[in-house]
Amino acid sequence: MHTTADAVETLAQLTLDLDSLSPNIATFITYSGHAITEIQQLDSTDPVTALLGRSVNDSVTAVGVRSPAEITNRTKIETFPPHHTVVHVVNRNGCAVTVLRDEADSRWFGPTMSPQQGRVPDACRRTMGLPTSPPSEPMTNFVIAAWLEVITRQALCQPELEWTHIVDLHPAGTSAEWPVTPATLATATRSLGSSLDWERFRRVIATVGGFPFGDEAINFATWMDCGMFSRWAMESLPDRADLLDALEAVLGPATFDRLWATVRFCE
Repeated sequence: MHTTADAVETLAQLTLDLDSLSPNIATFITYSGHAITEIQQLDSTDPVTALLGRSVNDSVTAVGVRSPAEITNRTKIETFPPHHTVVHVVNRNGCAVTVLRDEADSRWFGPTMSPQQGRVPDACRRTMGLPTSPPSEPMTNFVIAAWLEVITRQALCQPELEWTHIVDLHPAGTSAEWPVTPATLATATRSLGSSLDWERFRRVIATVGGFPFGDEAINFATWMDCGMFSRWAMESLPDRADLLDALEAVLGPATFDRLWATVRFCE
């Protein structure tokens, strides 16, 4: 790995030192050996979108993304300057490195043979057909998120939904022990989630598409592997906390309390 690690670090440094590139522009870069072979401009607000479904030629030995980045520090444990340039480079054998650079310093993560998590590492690896890191969330979390999304859509059109309506909207509602309580519905939710499989779900979406992924689902799911697909699926749905906040505003107090308890019992 030593030689490959050195090569990846060299490419990352080469990419950081591209003075001809504006720091405000995102780019996708391909390499052959120690040389850059192509630079493609990407959307700086979401550089990954243009990479979905893309595959590079076999002659490409490494790919990378250089992009502006802004870090939001929620923990306050460490202080980072807000504006950075981020560079991620991955070799065809899977060795990768990520670099965050500001005016004062550079922070290097890697090189490593372990797949790094994130939308950029995922997309870069898939352009060369490399596996990404395994799914980071169980399918139960997807079941909950999809259910809350459906409830929210229905509740915005029909405020004051009753608990029975919410149970009917649950994909496992009919299998819950009667009478349906938050505890029994949570049990049915966990049972459904544990019976599902991210790879099988990916193959289904790659074949027929479906909620909540949109028109490009078939092509994207075919191109992704299980790990990237699982993260893409979760990102396709609104954040759970945001959905619960929206539902608290439109559901009756008793109904919302039951819904909230169901979600908590699933954790």
